[in-house]
Amino acid sequence: MKTLTLTCFLFALVHASGFEPFNSKPYLTPTSSPTSSININWNTKDMASTVVAYGLTPGLEDTVRIAGVRNNHHIRLEGLLPGTQYFYRVLPHGDMETFHTFPLQSDSFSFVVYGDTRGDSSIHQSVINRIASYDFEFLIHTGDLVQDGDNPDQWRVFFNVTDTLLQTKHFLPALGNHEKPYWPYDTFFALPDSEFFYSVQYGNACFIVLNTEFDIEGIQREWLISELTAAREDSSLDWLFVVFHRPVYSAGRYGDRRHIREAWSHLFEEYNVDIAFTGHDHNYQRTEKINGVIYIVSGGGSAFLYGVDTREWLAYAEATYHFCLIRILGKKLILKAIKPDGTVFDQLVIGKTAG
Repeated sequence: MKTLTLTCFLFALVHASGFEPFNSKPYLTPTSSPTSSININWNTKDMASTVVAYGLTPGLEDTVRIAGVRNNHHIRLEGLLPGTQYFYRVLPHGDMETFHTFPLQSDSFSFVVYGDTRGDSSIHQSVINRIASYDFEFLIHTGDLVQDGDNPDQWRVFFNVTDTLLQTKHFLPALGNHEKPYWPYDTFFALPDSEFFYSVQYGNACFIVLNTEFDIEGIQREWLISELTAAREDSSLDWLFVVFHRPVYSAGRYGDRRHIREAWSHLFEEYNVDIAFTGHDHNYQRTEKINGVIYIVSGGGSAFLYGVDTREWLAYAEATYHFCLIRILGKKLILKAIKPDGTVFDQLVIGKTAG
């Protein structure tokens, strides 16, 4: 049996008055080295042991355990093989599930972007059910996962709705304003870097996830410049995406966030960001290229919809529940905006030439 190196992280829930623990299926989040490691997270209503069995076959050759008992469970498996399927099960009663580590190299893959799921859970479920009908590698959320960040019932519902996907797909969330007071979000999700802002690479693409709720100008901006610089110096990367909650361009109810635009947009332009994905306004908006950058609002996960006005920089907009399916084929990108009934209502194709 091959021995794999394991590192386990424990995050303790700070029990706030009225915040009752709940049960959830496991959900997967990336580490800073997703080609060789992964975070497995889950929650239990009762204090329980933290144990995961895993392996390259359903025989689950290895087991990792954290001493003690707790309600919120996080384990990071390290020393994994890149681009490889693993089987795993949360012990003692979890189902057998699988995950794939990120590959060392890939220029052909798909991912999904959606957000603002703080509304009707039946609508959210219809969006998730349609997402599940497509092949993709990971799921990005543009923020406002729940209505009230300190409401445990809303978190329980969120994980119940998404569990069919998040048990097998990496989940990359961005912090939204409705996640406030933020400590439950921080407790539920083990994420790279500061957790409130982080970056992940998949194949020939880099994804930088930012936090629009605090520290726009300070440490986060310095970190953003460092990440953008590193991404553009990496010759293996053809695509650069940023993800955050409050849009810098929006013709919806909340409109533009100009202080964020002033802090970040010129950096996106300088470092040739391809697409900035945001949420917050409950609709779909796609801009023309603005100084080289396309801005997409994807806030139709289930929250009540907002209308959209006209703007000269808008290429397409619609108030509808939806998600975005993005396919990378080398230096070609194909984006489809899709409704829960499967209707493709907007498409974008970007092609890049060598160099």
